[in-house]
Amino acid sequence: MSGMFHYVACGLPNVWLANGYTETTDGSGDSYFNIADIKELHTAIAHSLVEKESRLTGAEFRFLRSELKMSRKTLGELIDYTADAVKKWEYGENPIPKLADANLRKFFLEIQHEGGEIRALLTQIKNLERQERKLCFTETQAGWEAQIDQCA
Repeated sequence: MSGMFHYVACGLPNVWLANGYTETTDGSGDSYFNIADIKELHTAIAHSLVEKESRLTGAEFRFLRSELKMSRKTLGELIDYTADAVKKWEYGENPIPKLADANLRKFFLEIQHEGGEIRALLTQIKNLERQERKLCFTETQAGWEAQIDQCA
């Protein structure tokens, strides 16, 4: 594919760019590539993967999961598999179940649309992964009560 840039930094072996990038060479002869709008490029790649008719490869599955900024653990829990199972799919050690493939595609499409129910759920789950909060309780005459965000 003469004149095209083989974009392997996305983790996929089959992505080529016809334009939208610049190449710079430093004094030692090393080349550096800059992609104009990498976020939009990744969204376009993801959409092409979601729309493809054949099943996702492990690398494609990993790419979509990464674009969702979702850990293997979170995705596994959402589709009732372990993080280790997800890792084995991504590295081609085990085939990706059809329902896992379909659900990941649906998650991606849903998260692209603001206000969707799955998007809200995924955002909530991502936020839960990031924060650990103290659970504080106060004993009252009525019994123990949670004191949310009032821990010292």
